[in-house]
Amino acid sequence: MKRMALALAAAFLFSFAALAAEKNLTFKVVGWRSKGDAYKTEVSVRSVKGVSNASADFGQKTLAVTYDDAQASPKQMEKAIADAGYSTGK
Repeated sequence: MKRMALALAAAFLFSFAALAAEKNLTFKVVGWRSKGDAYKTEVSVRSVKGVSNASADFGQKTLAVTYDDAQASPKQMEKAIADAGYSTGK
């Protein structure tokens, strides 16, 4: 009985983990005037739990983000961009 409970608990945990997925998202960022602004935004977005990478392209005014969708949401990343002093091109 104990083994069965452990097996069910393990199956539940693994099935939940399977729902999480690494995703990529690109934001258009408004307000950058220098490469330093782009770097500041990268650092801010990387601080969001679940974000594994953020890479700015100053010339294109975009920020590419790789994240775990079970831990981070686009809304959290948009807030991090706003906290850095910029906005997304919506």
